[in-house]
Amino acid sequence: MKALSRRQWQFIALALLVFAALKVALISWYLQQRQPAAPAVTSVSCSALQQGCALPDGSVLRFVDGPRQRSPFTLTLSKQGSEAPTAEFSMRDMDMGFNRYRFVDGGGHWQAKVTLPACVTGSADWLLDLHQDGHIYRIAFRAS
Repeated sequence: MKALSRRQWQFIALALLVFAALKVALISWYLQQRQPAAPAVTSVSCSALQQGCALPDGSVLRFVDGPRQRSPFTLTLSKQGSEAPTAEFSMRDMDMGFNRYRFVDGGGHWQAKVTLPACVTGSADWLLDLHQDGHIYRIAFRAS
């Protein structure tokens, strides 16, 4: 086997340097493009859903009709920010599938007509995750 010439060694060294620079550039780009961590979930206690629940940002969430299983009901949210909020329903330790509802402009407030996902256990204890302006508010409630 023939030994590599000086020129061949220089070419290999240059190729390794280019590879290392490309690797550093790709890692740097990846770290800049990563999604920021999801915001923390803030639990909100609310005993009077139909009268309204004050959220930490000053907005008020209200269940226009009492929350019911297997039939639609309306949520309203006092208007904060310009981006439409969304709501998701789940149960403790139970994935209820994808069920995100987007609020629509209701003239001075946001509103959404929602239906709770079907629950095979018959449980009525629900969690509402409200996504609004980069915050997530979790409200526990019981449906009738």
